[in-house]
Amino acid sequence: MKKWMKILTGISFCVLSLGANSFAGFQVITSEGYHFVEVSLKDTNRIVCPVDVGNVIFSKEKKMQVKIIGRNAFVKFLPVRKIDAETGEEKLIYSKIPREAYIECGGRFFALVFVPKEKPAETIILRLPDYDKEKALKFEKATPYEKMLLSLIRAAYLEEPPEGYEVTEINRVLKAYDKLKIIHRLDIKGARFVVHEFFLEAKKKVRLDESQFLDLVLHPLAICLSKMELQKGEVGRLFIVSLSKEGK
Repeated sequence: MKKWMKILTGISFCVLSLGANSFAGFQVITSEGYHFVEVSLKDTNRIVCPVDVGNVIFSKEKKMQVKIIGRNAFVKFLPVRKIDAETGEEKLIYSKIPREAYIECGGRFFALVFVPKEKPAETIILRLPDYDKEKALKFEKATPYEKMLLSLIRAAYLEEPPEGYEVTEINRVLKAYDKLKIIHRLDIKGARFVVHEFFLEAKKKVRLDESQFLDLVLHPLAICLSKMELQKGEVGRLFIVSLSKEGK
């Protein structure tokens, strides 16, 4: 990840440059039991556990592929190749039939029923009932202050909340201007710090500056933009790290 950072009156500023400005949808599962989740029919979906994923149990007959890498399980639906009777050309047919899988996360099993849709890839966050702030505090104390702030922003960008962090979806329009609409997407809360993520929807071509957004939260410590300029119809991402109530 390329990054630029400068310190100004005690606040960290940076710009993220991570290639294409694309992102998955985001869903949070907070308990065991059956959960119906809409996922991408053709793209690779991701499931994130606070700890390493254990087993994933599913029926291979339902044309579904699962790959486990550490805290992540990647899910993709496999197409069936068929020959078009009229043209003789080969086609890839994707079934929209729901599939279920049992994901072992932190010693518990989450039963997810995937409902395939024509949509971009989804990220599904599994939360454990025994959420432990000590784990978050350990993460926050493990690295120097400035490096820790950047680690939090990187984790939010990659949609990989640090262990012990709690994800809360908000999805609320915060402000709407002539050129820009600001949507508060979610908060990722630890022991002492909170990462706030916002979508920036451009109604016209607009140049952005970090200082424009410092008033969106109380006690901002670091702020990052995914892009410094947006074209009409383009969506950028904004991340602000602030102190939590417990960290003040």
